[in-house]
Amino acid sequence: MYSQKPLLELLRAGKVPGESGIPKHIETVISNVFLFNERVYKVYKNNNEFFNKSFHDISIKEERFAFSTSDFEWNRQLAKEVHLRLQGVKVEGDSIIFPGESRNAEELLLVTARLPAGTVLLDQLQKGNLTEVDFYEIGKQFAAREKGFVWRGEFPDESLLENMLGRYPDVIEWVKNAETYLPTKEREEYGKQLKGLIMRVYTGETASVTTCFDFHSLNAFYADQMLYPFDTYPPKDSWRFGPPWLNIYRLATDIFALAGEKEFRAVIQGYRECLNIETPSKETERLFIIYAALIMVSSLYMLAKTDTDKKETAGKYHDFLKWYAAS
Repeated sequence: MYSQKPLLELLRAGKVPGESGIPKHIETVISNVFLFNERVYKVYKNNNEFFNKSFHDISIKEERFAFSTSDFEWNRQLAKEVHLRLQGVKVEGDSIIFPGESRNAEELLLVTARLPAGTVLLDQLQKGNLTEVDFYEIGKQFAAREKGFVWRGEFPDESLLENMLGRYPDVIEWVKNAETYLPTKEREEYGKQLKGLIMRVYTGETASVTTCFDFHSLNAFYADQMLYPFDTYPPKDSWRFGPPWLNIYRLATDIFALAGEKEFRAVIQGYRECLNIETPSKETERLFIIYAALIMVSSLYMLAKTDTDKKETAGKYHDFLKWYAAS
């Protein structure tokens, strides 16, 4: 039976053509990531049962290659300065080689530039070292990147109501991962409020879905006043589409929870002015904020199991969610 272990051992040892030194190894739920001095190499796991059953089955090589290719092409459109290349690799003895054609490769590595330490947006929100001008720029710059993104496939024939009702059970299931901190009664109250907002906002709505990114403060870098979206390819196929404005509200809600409302409004203003569009209704905004907060609170509590720095942030975000939902 095929195993990625030999490749991972060589990657951990730093035996990558053109690289030197021992990389920092980060294991996520769905991938193994290796940080060298200037570049980062990511390989998707082939044997993660949770991901393969819940999101996209990439246990088979052909599916994993197709998913990795789609991931790279999607992210490179949004931030080509960061997403550098897709690299086929193969193990021969105690060496990693780069075969000339991907069909001869054992795995595909997603190669990105390594951005400066401490520039992940969540880290900067935790430290509180950004200004209102920075937040305006974040909204404005993301709007410009989003505007230049072109989806080359077909859009699903579904209404915004169908799309959000399809997302609803995913969110309800996701928050169960943080049930230690989000007890059943509290989760049920959020779910009830979210479902009601979806029905009120989108029943009879005729606007079409647009492309949606997995974009939040963990998937964004901000360095030298420049925003770099990172790793935004949605893990589930249906999540590639959603309502207009959802992309920026996923990120802006993190800023609301961890920096403040004035900073949140600066993001929305920068985004709106760049695209010259009207802001959503108050109910639509409320829907997006509760939706985004439920996802991120649960994500942070999950990350806190292995990263204790995230626990305090998760608690702060949770307090925001409780306050906002009750307001």
